[in-house]
Amino acid sequence: MTGAELFVACLEAAGIEVIYGLPGEENTALMLALKTSSIRFVLTRHEQSAAFMASVYGRMTGRPAACLATLGPGATNLVTGVADATLDYAPLLTITGQGSTDRLALSESHQVIDLTALFAPVTKHSQTLMDASEIPGAVVEALRVATAPRPGAVHLSLPEDVAAQDVEAQPRSVPTRTRVISHSDAIANATSLLSNAEMPMIVAGAGVVRTGAAHRLVDFAEAHDLPLATTFMGNGIVAATHPLSLGTIGQPFEDHVDRAVRAADLVLAIGFDAIETSPAGFSGDGRPRVLHIAETAAAADLGWEVVADVAGDIDASLSALSSALGDRQWGIFEEARKAQEKIRSERARPRPSGSSAQLLPEGILAVVEEQLREQDTVVSGVGTHKLKVARSLAAKRPGQIIIANGSAGMGIALPGAMVAADLQQQGRAIAIVGDGEFLMNVQDMETAVRLKSPLTVLLWEDGGYGLIEEKQESEAGSHTDLAFGNPDWADLCRAFKWRHIPVETYADLAPALRSCRKSDGPVLITLKVDYSEGLGPNFDDKS
Repeated sequence: MTGAELFVACLEAAGIEVIYGLPGEENTALMLALKTSSIRFVLTRHEQSAAFMASVYGRMTGRPAACLATLGPGATNLVTGVADATLDYAPLLTITGQGSTDRLALSESHQVIDLTALFAPVTKHSQTLMDASEIPGAVVEALRVATAPRPGAVHLSLPEDVAAQDVEAQPRSVPTRTRVISHSDAIANATSLLSNAEMPMIVAGAGVVRTGAAHRLVDFAEAHDLPLATTFMGNGIVAATHPLSLGTIGQPFEDHVDRAVRAADLVLAIGFDAIETSPAGFSGDGRPRVLHIAETAAAADLGWEVVADVAGDIDASLSALSSALGDRQWGIFEEARKAQEKIRSERARPRPSGSSAQLLPEGILAVVEEQLREQDTVVSGVGTHKLKVARSLAAKRPGQIIIANGSAGMGIALPGAMVAADLQQQGRAIAIVGDGEFLMNVQDMETAVRLKSPLTVLLWEDGGYGLIEEKQESEAGSHTDLAFGNPDWADLCRAFKWRHIPVETYADLAPALRSCRKSDGPVLITLKVDYSEGLGPNFDDKS
């Protein structure tokens, strides 16, 4: 075989099913080898979209997909989406072409940059293959690292002469992961710590969703009557209407749930990824003590005091801890009860109606939530709307709402929704995106048509970078010019052969969302959103 054929055979043996990408000349041998393989190649219109698609595939399935680009500018265009996968702990394989190996040692060579160095800060492993004999071991090791606890992106660069090189070798299998069970001493220590607490609560993160431990966690919370908040990416672990739910945590302002955390004498941080939000921000500079339960041990510099660490399979750890606690229960303490009542009061607030009513974020999301089915998937973009989605849109199952909150890179919504639409057997993919993000990957509207993606993009239009404006206003009392123009959305949709539905009132939104369910292809719903009420809640006091 050639190096390219061996590389593809190794990907097949490792279970890679799809590669998203935009190839160049240096990928020619690899692309021809893919043509006769079982691996599906999805051509995108920009490399960033390819990386975001592979990232969302990884977080939805728990298995790595690959993204591919050529050398130089093709590779640099991948970086944002690759960093998204690493910081959101999604398994992903990055494949880049490269000039021939004899060019790599030159001080100057057309389009050649050090790709190993480029991807090293945003991946768990980065390597340039210098000989075809390295390929089987390199692919296996890269994918082992990508899928290890706290998964992420890895990078392999295949120079064009290595891809063309004749080689005699066979693919190797990726070793099966062994389930790691936490030590009995760690469980005993956690049991003692929790037993002595008077006002404990749970803060659960994406690690619970990632490891499939959501149902076990809810059972644990119910068995011991423990109030439960989640991070943005943990939304859906527990229903918003559950009597123990305290909503989501991690807003850039003081929220009701933050006060509950600060009043707690012990926080059970379960599957919590500090990459989402700094614990110091919502916990009063590390005021509560923390019992950390996750696949891997907690870092010591996260901004709160980890007094006990239970590292290992989360499901098994919670089962063992629950057995050790027996029938011990705590109940919702006073500050948590107050937070829960305020959160539910805000959710129950009647939304404006009538043709003249301004379209407020919470009102829009109330309609979306009413129309959201359990089989649907929501992908949120990044911006002011993301904070509103995280706080006000309740998921009906774990993983239903995909929020990029580690890297929080703008551009994920459209490509991510295409992947969600492709993976779903039932339901519809819905992207919620601001106008500041949508045009960043607008060219992949064509990809959605070519793939016949059954997706709905709900575009919130305000004509500016509102979250940046809000930050400047809060710090300086004024803001720089952050306004921009938008295209005629109807003309844009005609150009890309999308269906367009303009929405002007709350009454228009529900029928628009329902009508999208009958569409085989992509639909763009546009509406003008009013952010004048600001981001955070209005507290009755400032204590």
